[in-house]
Amino acid sequence: MRKTSGLSLLLLIFLSLCLVTFSLLSVSESSADRKLSEKAAQHTTDYYHALSEANETLAKIDDALSGYVKEASASDTPAKAYLESCASIADVVPDISWKRTDPDTGTISFQTAITDRQSLQCELTVRWPDADDDTLYEITRQQAVNTSDWTPDTSQKLYVPD
Repeated sequence: MRKTSGLSLLLLIFLSLCLVTFSLLSVSESSADRKLSEKAAQHTTDYYHALSEANETLAKIDDALSGYVKEASASDTPAKAYLESCASIADVVPDISWKRTDPDTGTISFQTAITDRQSLQCELTVRWPDADDDTLYEITRQQAVNTSDWTPDTSQKLYVPD
């Protein structure tokens, strides 16, 4: 009878354990990647939903400003009358604010919620259009900002024997 050392059996067991370990690690990594992808997709969907709401608000603002231009063009001082009319835009379009920055311009600002912790802030600079093809406003800021304070977890879990 022939004696074998069992080296080939040990090598086969070691390789099998390595393959099982690497396969479990790859399954775990792919699961984590899937969860991260779903969170990123949800955040992107929320962002573009808020951007769509902001564009709807911009359309309402555009309609109101167009009406103010038509009303002010009949005045002796159309630029002044236009900016004075813009002060009442907060009554026409809800959840926006008007601020007169200087005699020739004003600022409209509003925000739409992305999540409960983030919002999309928009700021428009409004001025009298000098020519027919001039725009009624210029978007000076449109960015996602955090609306809640971040408090780090500074607690430490210590083992205290009984």
